[in-house]
Amino acid sequence: MASRFKLVSALSLLLLLLDFCRGSNVGVDYGMDADNLPSPDQVAQLVRNHNIQYLRIYNYRPEVLKAFSNTGIELMVGVPNADLSQFQSQPYVDSWLRTSILPYYPATKITHITVGVEVTNYPDNTANLVVPAMRNVVSALKSANLQGKIKVSTPLSFGVLSKSFPPSEGAFNSGYENVLRLLLDFLEENQSPFMVNLYPIYAIGASSLDAVLFKSPSTIFVDQHTGLSYKNIFDAQLDAVFYAIANRNFRTTRNTFDAQPDTVHFTLANTNSRINDIIVTETGWPTHGSRPPHASTHNAKTYNYGASLDSVDDYANIDNAQTYNTNLISHVMGGSGTPAMPGANLDVYIFSLFNENLKQGPEIERNFGLFDPEMRSVYNLNFPGKGTGKSWCIASSQASNSALQNALDWACGQGKADCSAIQPGQRCFQPDTLVSHASFAFNNYYQKNGATDDACSFGGTGIKVSTDPSYGNCIYN
Repeated sequence: MASRFKLVSALSLLLLLLDFCRGSNVGVDYGMDADNLPSPDQVAQLVRNHNIQYLRIYNYRPEVLKAFSNTGIELMVGVPNADLSQFQSQPYVDSWLRTSILPYYPATKITHITVGVEVTNYPDNTANLVVPAMRNVVSALKSANLQGKIKVSTPLSFGVLSKSFPPSEGAFNSGYENVLRLLLDFLEENQSPFMVNLYPIYAIGASSLDAVLFKSPSTIFVDQHTGLSYKNIFDAQLDAVFYAIANRNFRTTRNTFDAQPDTVHFTLANTNSRINDIIVTETGWPTHGSRPPHASTHNAKTYNYGASLDSVDDYANIDNAQTYNTNLISHVMGGSGTPAMPGANLDVYIFSLFNENLKQGPEIERNFGLFDPEMRSVYNLNFPGKGTGKSWCIASSQASNSALQNALDWACGQGKADCSAIQPGQRCFQPDTLVSHASFAFNNYYQKNGATDDACSFGGTGIKVSTDPSYGNCIYN
C-alpha cells in the first residue's frame, strides 16, 4: 500500500505541473527522405486542404519555412544529428538562428526546435552532444527575446526505457543515465517538453492486434501496483514514460513489454520531476513492406517484446494503418487521457506525411506515408484541426505573381479593403512578400463582405482556411 501511494503521489505532482488548458493536438511528421516529393509550396497547400494544423519537419530548409508562412500551421523545426558538432559553438548557433530561423518567424509559426533525433540510438558521441547544443539554442533564443515562445527539446526513441511493464515500473535504461539526467534537468529548467517516439505495432506478438489498434473491448491487463486498467498498448507505453520521468528511475532489467534484453538491475532514489509536458513526436503504422528475418526496423526503433517481430510484416497493410491512425486520433481528441493521467492533454504526431523512397532500411520503412508522392491519399484520414468554427481568406501560394498583384490592387482599391496595416513600417508589413500582403488584404475584404465563398474568390487566387493566419502583432480579423 505504501509503495502504491508513493507512485501515485509522485505522478500526481507531475500531473499538476502539466498544461491542462491547451487541449489535445494531432499533427503529422513531414519527412523529406525522397527524390519524388512535391514542392514545399504544394505540400503547404495539401496540408491546409486536409486540415492538418501541426507539422514536424526534420530540418530547417528555407524553402519549407517560407512555404508555411502565413498559413497558421504550427511548425516543429528540426536540427539533424549531423549538425550537432557545429552546434557546440555558441557563435555558430547565434548565427544559425539569425539566418535560418528569424527571417521566417513569426510569419511562419515555429513553436518548437528539436535538436537531434533519437540520439541514444547512435553508437558514436552523438548523445553527449545534444544537451550542450540545446543550451546554445536556448541562449540564442534568449538573445532574440524568444525564450518561452519557441520551446527546445529532443525526440527520443522508446528504447530509452529499459522497463515499461507494468507502466508504474517504467524506468530509463541505466546505460543512458548520464545523458538523460542532463536532459531531464534541462527540460525542467526551461519548462520544455519531453519528446518520445512510440510504435505500438512492435508490441504485436506480446499483445493482441486489437489491443494495439485501440479495438480491445475489455481490459488487457491491470497494473498490480496502481490498480489501473489498460485497454490499449499506446496508453501503456505512454504511462510507462510518465512514470519513468516522475520517479527518475534508471534500471536495466526488461521483460516482454520492454525494449532490449539486459541483466544488471538497480534503482536510483526517486525525485519529483517538474517536466512541463510530454509530446509523442512519432507514431504510426506501415501500409506495406517486408524485412529480412530478424532485421531491425524503423531506424533502430524495434523493441524486443519477447515475440517474433517478423510477424509485424503480416500486419503492414492499409486496413490496419487506417484503423490505427483513425482510432489514435479519436482517442487523443476524446480527452480521456490515459489511465494514469485521466483528462490529460495529449500531443501526438503521426509518422508520416509521405512514403519516402530513399529512406534507409528494409522496405517497410518506406511505407508509413499518409500520401503518395502525387499527393493522393493512401487511405482516408480526417484531422480535427483546431475546431474554432471560424474561417479566414488567404492568398494561394500557387497563384502567379501577376494574378496576385492584380487581386491585391483590386482589394485595396475597388474592394475598399483596409490595407493600412501592410504599409511600410506598419504591423503587418513584414514579411514584405506579395503572398503575405495579399493574404491580409484578401481576409479584410472577406470578413467585411460576409465571409462568403464569393468574397474569397479573387479570380481563383484566394483560399478559405480554418486556421487563424495571425502572427505576432499582425492580427487577421
